[in-house]
Amino acid sequence: MSIYAALVNLLGQANHLKMLPRTGWLFAGVAHPESVADHSYATALLVLCLGEAINQSWAEESLAAPLDLGYAVKIALIHDLAEAKLTDLPKRATDLIGQEVKHQAEEDGMKEILAGLLNEDDMVQLWQEYCHAASPEARLVKDADKLEMIYQASRYERQGFTELSDFFIARQWSYRASERLFRQICLPRQDAPNTDEEVI
Repeated sequence: MSIYAALVNLLGQANHLKMLPRTGWLFAGVAHPESVADHSYATALLVLCLGEAINQSWAEESLAAPLDLGYAVKIALIHDLAEAKLTDLPKRATDLIGQEVKHQAEEDGMKEILAGLLNEDDMVQLWQEYCHAASPEARLVKDADKLEMIYQASRYERQGFTELSDFFIARQWSYRASERLFRQICLPRQDAPNTDEEVI
């Protein structure tokens, strides 16, 4: 496969993400939810801007050096790319098949999607880094991924959807700035979250 054929394949896979709904919202009763691509874009943007806030006080965040935000944005752009092949599996599906089976299927999907690209191995490595939260930048993307989801839940809640309380359950954050943003997003809500259980 030529590099240009590989790039066309990549664009086709990215196009699938534009049309693929986030299934967690469907199960919560949102009839026409955002797509995976919608979420990925907003997550990457949040990584860039939340990362700047973290870098303002990187030593207080227990970092050895400021975050490499260009590197973090790369991770964010591909963090859900495997879903172009596997779709957006909800938590109930992952619970049924197991995390290990899901991870292997996602890895196989990533390799198919990226086949023939000059940076194929690097991109797969970035995705693995995200999955394992193996760097400060990957942990930033993990935080931003959840924060963007929680913000979207707040938007749907304001539109009148009522089955969304599970999305606001507190999590363990890698950065203090992430926790502050979480609290800011949740300010309008009456029932403040208070557990660390992951629900979706």
